[in-house]
Amino acid sequence: MMALSYEDTHCKRCGKECTAWINGGLCYDCLNEKHLGDIRESIEEGKPDTFSDKYIVCPYCGAVLSNSEDVFEFPELYEDGECEEICEECGKKFEVDTIVSYAWETKRMEDD
Repeated sequence: MMALSYEDTHCKRCGKECTAWINGGLCYDCLNEKHLGDIRESIEEGKPDTFSDKYIVCPYCGAVLSNSEDVFEFPELYEDGECEEICEECGKKFEVDTIVSYAWETKRMEDD
C-alpha cells in the first residue's frame, strides 16, 4: 500500500489537514472559497455564471445572500422554481431559480 504525501493530506491554500487529494489539493472550505471567487470573476468579466449549490450569489455585484445558507427560514428558496430576491449589498432585484433534486436509497428488509 502506498503512503499518502503531505500534499495529499493537507490543503495547499491554508495548510489544514484534510483529504486534499479529493478536491484538487484544497480543503472543503478553501474549495468553496475558490468556487465563490470563480463566480465573482465571471461576473466581473460580464459573463455571470452564478450556479452554486452552496450560496445564492447576486449576479450584479457577487454578494452572497445572507439567508442563502438557511433556506428553511425562507421556504420560497427551498421549493423548485423561480422567485425574486433583492441584493442586500447593491439593492438590485434579481431572479433565483431553485433546482431541487432527490435521491433514494433502499434497504433489504428481513425475510419473514
